Amino acid sequence: MLQTGVVDAALLWPEAAETYKIAEVAPYMLRADLGAVNTKTVTVNADTWAKLPEEVRVILREVAVEYRDRVADVAMEVAAASIAAYEAAGGTVINLSPEARSAWANSMPDIAGEWAADLDAAGRPGTAMLHAYMAKMRAAGQVPARNWDDAPS
Repeated sequence: MLQTGVVDAALLWPEAAETYKIAEVAPYMLRADLGAVNTKTVTVNADTWAKLPEEVRVILREVAVEYRDRVADVAMEVAAASIAAYEAAGGTVINLSPEARSAWANSMPDIAGEWAADLDAAGRPGTAMLHAYMAKMRAAGQVPARNWDDAPS
């Protein structure tokens, strides 16, 4: 669609830049770093989980974290290699400035607040989860583009 002009831009994972030879039709890539993530999880159907012995549940809980971390590391390695291949094929990566990233995030509706409020209304700790997530991000040295939990930076 980029090649034929049906679209002017596309939102893609970095891996797609190499896989689909994007540099051939899109010579510029904007690295916005808006914080979108893929979930790397091990899941088990609730009915199946209830039938598992406790020792199996313990092991699954332990390896789920190891799996998440390893798959996330692999994804970052593949993304870096794909961006390098995009640049080697003639593509140019442009980094969105922190000011523009913040302006973009602040122009969005409060999707995180809405998500948290919906969970709260359903009797789940949505606001608490949002605050915990943002606190972990800050503790890890991440500077959010927007304070979705309304906490000061």
